[in-house]
Amino acid sequence: MSAGAGTGRRDALLRVGFVADGVFKLATAALYLALAGWFATRVHAPAALVVGTAAVLVLCGAAEVALARTGAVRRSTRLLVGYDAGWAVVTVGAVLLAWSETPGGGVLWFAYQALAAAGLGAATLAALRRERGGG
Repeated sequence: MSAGAGTGRRDALLRVGFVADGVFKLATAALYLALAGWFATRVHAPAALVVGTAAVLVLCGAAEVALARTGAVRRSTRLLVGYDAGWAVVTVGAVLLAWSETPGGGVLWFAYQALAAAGLGAATLAALRRERGGG
């Protein structure tokens, strides 16, 4: 197998990963919208925050899918890894707050997703714009 074939396969896998991550964000957003009231009562996150997070996740997920379609995902992979690593750390923190019966875990969890997905979406849209020759 030539070096080019390995790079092509890796790029194809990265594109699949971007699409999968984008679709996961879209599905998560739908779940958040459907269960916004439940999240408000169970994890004490305001329904408006849950709905706002869902909206940002839709935009971010759509941007990821669009970028994957261009094939230019290599430079943006670190952004996804950073988002997911931050999500894991914040999730552990939110769970620890919940176990200690300290309020704020739900707000922390949804706020991280909203803010980090907004940043990730903006960076992904910038990469998409560069790829399409717009900047």
